[in-house]
Amino acid sequence: MNVRLAIAFVLLLCVGGLGTAAAITTFAIVDAVNAKLPTNEQFDPLGWWLPKTLRLHREYRRLYPDGSLLRREGVLAAIMLICVVLAATLIGFGFLLVAWFGGVGALSLWLVYFRKR
Repeated sequence: MNVRLAIAFVLLLCVGGLGTAAAITTFAIVDAVNAKLPTNEQFDPLGWWLPKTLRLHREYRRLYPDGSLLRREGVLAAIMLICVVLAATLIGFGFLLVAWFGGVGALSLWLVYFRKR
């Protein structure tokens, strides 16, 4: 039991590190988009919610059609989801709860990062 909890703890530490990397990537996306937008349309780097994030992604795809930052952010988020699902499994959450969380998370990632517009 202790080995499983230790592995789950390491996985959750990985989630923190990957989340930091994803936040840095988000700031790079904001900087890249703000460099090409007029001053009155630029994004404030603080205060994020879903509509603002989706608008940032839309502007990034429009301004940088071959840009890789958004894909990198999606891959980091997908690895974070995998780590959380594995940690929840190791901790002992029920199969249906873990499967539901993983499924909803994967669908959300697909809709936000990987779906072709």
